[in-house]
Amino acid sequence: MQDRGVKILKMESESLLIVVSSLVGALGIKEIWSIIKQKIDIGAKKEEREESVYAQQIEVLTNKIQQLETKIELLIEENIQLRIKVAKMSERLVTNAKKRVQSKRKNDERN
Repeated sequence: MQDRGVKILKMESESLLIVVSSLVGALGIKEIWSIIKQKIDIGAKKEEREESVYAQQIEVLTNKIQQLETKIELLIEENIQLRIKVAKMSERLVTNAKKRVQSKRKNDERN
């Protein structure tokens, strides 16, 4: 049984050898090599394009992240400034309310 499998393999390898040798005879080694090289080059160019696209996408996303970080920093600063203004206004309101209460008490004491 194994002997039969070996014979089939020998036939397949012989037929493969015949096909390869006929291709080499018909086209020549240089032609076959140029075809193989073209296939390899096409594959390499495709990989380079994909890598280039990924690199561009990464660069665009990195720029967007930097812009967002800058915007966040500006908004944080603006928020701090607004809190300071609110605190000052609140302090003024309390001060004015105290003055009004004091002046109202003085007016009531006079009457």
